[in-house]
Amino acid sequence: MKISARNQIAGTVKTIKKGPVSTEVVITIAGGGEMVSSITTTSAEKLKLKEGGKVYAIVKASEVMIAID
Repeated sequence: MKISARNQIAGTVKTIKKGPVSTEVVITIAGGGEMVSSITTTSAEKLKLKEGGKVYAIVKASEVMIAID
């Protein structure tokens, strides 16, 4: 895989919650942290995601929001 994004984080699929339109994928990353992604169910099926499978989370920095109280 070649991609221009620099924020590529390797992980393992922890859980998959499939819905009719979107699917929530929880990924365990190094150090025990978790990342959650919501993707289309069609994409999840095309990627053949399964719990325990190795994946990469690719983060586009312009889409990350940070907030404080």
